Amino acid sequence: MNPVEHQLTLSAPQPLPVPAAYAEKAMASLMQLHGELMDEKERRVELYRRLMEREQALAELKMYVKILEEKVAGAAPSVPARDAAPEPPTPPRVNASPRQVTPPAVPPVPGRSPTRPEGWKVW
Repeated sequence: MNPVEHQLTLSAPQPLPVPAAYAEKAMASLMQLHGELMDEKERRVELYRRLMEREQALAELKMYVKILEEKVAGAAPSVPARDAAPEPPTPPRVNASPRQVTPPAVPPVPGRSPTRPEGWKVW
């Protein structure tokens, strides 16, 4: 290796110093972008939380509708076909004791607890 090549390999290009005003402006710009990014992340997290709450409420309502449909299907009398001859009406019973009609108990919505504060969701 000759002395000129040796000198070139030893002296690497040194970075030039950045002016302080430029560095401050760049840092302020980066901090502003970081703040905007964090605000956007918070907004997205809030939207996702609201979406999950709505999906949970929808799932609870679907479960409740399914339970009610099963109850109605089990309690509904069978409807005779149109082609079949209608049954003769049954005569009223003379000594029939009056029966109290109580509405069916509505089951609580699964996943809800009355002791939880309003707005509490589990997902």
